[in-house]
Order: sequence, then structure tokens, then C-alpha cells
Amino acid sequence: MLTLNFILALTWMVLQRSFSFSDFVVGFSLGFAVITIAQVALREQLLETAKFRRHQDIGRYPLIVWKVLGFILFAFWSIIKANIDVARILLRPRLNINPGIIAVPLDVRSEVGITLLANLITLTPGTISIDISTNRDTLYVHCIDIQDADALRDDIKQSFERRVIELFP
Repeated sequence: MLTLNFILALTWMVLQRSFSFSDFVVGFSLGFAVITIAQVALREQLLETAKFRRHQDIGRYPLIVWKVLGFILFAFWSIIKANIDVARILLRPRLNINPGIIAVPLDVRSEVGITLLANLITLTPGTISIDISTNRDTLYVHCIDIQDADALRDDIKQSFERRVIELFP
């Protein structure tokens, strides 16, 4: 945690564009406050990240980087495509939509993976993640236009969830 605190202090100094001792002390104090408040969540995430790293072979690092870059490109493309779809819906002379909520069964199990999936769904216009079941096996998603609920559910599982599982099982 001390290393993280130093990184936060240095980040503060860079953002302030001042590299004085007093700015370091202020940054270190702010970093200490943030770490203290978020200590439980950070500890769980660091342990999960350490487990993830242990399971990964260091020789696969280039493959992991390509997967992350592919995921980022996929996310941007999905957001652009969803923006176009929502614009088409809104520009129709007659607003003929069928909004609703669908339940998406989850195969992803890690907290980071579930959070990433829910945020990716919410970032794409026309859909928003609204809840997750208490046992974390179902994600509820509100959609602006549902023509075929099964096809939409399959699309979320085959495109979004599949890519998330590649990064965070």
C-alpha cells in the first residue's frame, strides 16, 4: 500500500505541475486518505489481481496485451454502433419501440469481470445494467427496444460476456 501511496503522491505532483516537498506532502496525505477509505475494496482487488497473475504465464504477456487492445476496440465499436442504432430509433417519424428488461444469465464469476460487463452494457446507448441477482448469476438489463429478447440475450453473451471472460474469468 505504501507504493500505491507514493504513486498517488507523485500523480498529485504531476497534476499540480509543481514538484515541491509541500506538494508531495499534500499528495501523500490525500493518497493516504483515499487508501484508508477504500482499504477493504483495494485489498480484495489486489488479492484477486495477484491470483489472476499467478494463473497467467508470463510468456503469454503479448497475447494478453492484444486481448486488452482488442477488447478496447470492440468496446469503442459497440458504442459507436449503438449510438447509430439509437439515432435511427429516435429519428423515425413514428416512435415504435418496445422497451423492456431482460435477464441475462452470467458465466463470468469474478467481481471485476461482472463490473466490467455491467459497465460496458451501460456505456452502450440503448441499454443499461440495472441490477444483479444476489447470487451473482443473473444480470438484469433495460433495453430501449427489444424485438427478440432471446437474440438480444445471446448477443450480450456472445459478444460482450465472451470478451470479458477472456480477460477476467
